[in-house]
Amino acid sequence: MDINNSLVSRFYSQIILEDFSLQDQEELLKKEITIIGCGGLGSPVSVYLAASGIGKINLVDPDKVEIRNLHRQVFFQEKDVGRHKVDVLQDHIEKLNSHCKITVFKQKSWEINFDKYKSEMMLDCSDNFRTKYSLNEACTNNNISFCSASVSGSDGQIALFTNKSDYHSCYNCFFPEDGDIDANDCAESGVLGPTVSLVASIQSLITLKYLLNKFNDTESIFRVSSKDLTIKKNKILPNTSCRLNKL
Repeated sequence: MDINNSLVSRFYSQIILEDFSLQDQEELLKKEITIIGCGGLGSPVSVYLAASGIGKINLVDPDKVEIRNLHRQVFFQEKDVGRHKVDVLQDHIEKLNSHCKITVFKQKSWEINFDKYKSEMMLDCSDNFRTKYSLNEACTNNNISFCSASVSGSDGQIALFTNKSDYHSCYNCFFPEDGDIDANDCAESGVLGPTVSLVASIQSLITLKYLLNKFNDTESIFRVSSKDLTIKKNKILPNTSCRLNKL
């Protein structure tokens, strides 16, 4: 099979875009990313990125599908209740794009030694601060790019940190660890399904652009309001007192 012809046939609508190319599509096929949290954010993010042509995706989530998930986690069905979310997503993605290699981890993120496998980028789609802080520390220590997203009520936010060895700006710089790190925003404040989908779509776009070296707004936070239909961007400056800052 001619790989180029296969890519053109499948991804024609992407390749003909002015700011996209066949070479970009070939690059995506070489990329490996890890998605932590496969619920309202992680499920659409994983499906969008697999459909876009990412070559390998690691899915991390110990949870099983519950009936209360279905109003916003639209890649799960009633028949999936009781199954592990990562298994359902793996089945769906492999049917969607058989060229995307999926590896699943049914563990808490802090139970995984990220030193043993380093994907090019970590996507935080979790719903609790304990996971976010542990991922941020692992990515900072290992110089892995880290894209974190969250949703609460009608608001969402997305931030991408490059974690380069000669520059420090991380999640902990902007959100210092304090309060209840086991808090769950969705469970406590509620959320509408389309709000989650909106934030997931933006996180997916940022990821694709960054992987192709076409995203310049790193170390920035995008604040999304589904109530006002607005997106605001702010730069995140290094915090010299951040405990992870080794410079």
